[in-house]
Amino acid sequence: MSYTAAETVTRVDVSAFTPLIQPWINASLARDWDALIAMCTDDVSFSPPNEPLVEGSAAGRKWLEAFPTIKTMGWDIDHLETVGDLAWVHGWVRMTLDVGGQTVDFNGKYADALRRAPDGTWRFAFVMWSSNDPAQA
Repeated sequence: MSYTAAETVTRVDVSAFTPLIQPWINASLARDWDALIAMCTDDVSFSPPNEPLVEGSAAGRKWLEAFPTIKTMGWDIDHLETVGDLAWVHGWVRMTLDVGGQTVDFNGKYADALRRAPDGTWRFAFVMWSSNDPAQA
């Protein structure tokens, strides 16, 4: 018997994953990249807009050091599905960034994959986001 996504995917209660939101925001605002990377798998990949893929927690940590200062941040989960120890989430993300002394508002969306660790905690394995604004010519 073959399985389709509809047969193997279980919609789960989003509230089980909402405890990930505030620690991610707190780490981002404090530029506490060690805390943020601790929420990720060792082989995490970051897929930032208009940049190459950043693979692995060490490379991700280095990449984050160069990220603009985040002044405000908010994000939430609009959709969540799980299959065994894997989860896929997507939703909205808003940030106010300091980019070279200029305030930049970011209005976007994200799609992330998480993997459940042996201790039962969920860790980010793939982190991708993009802007809702059109590309500048």
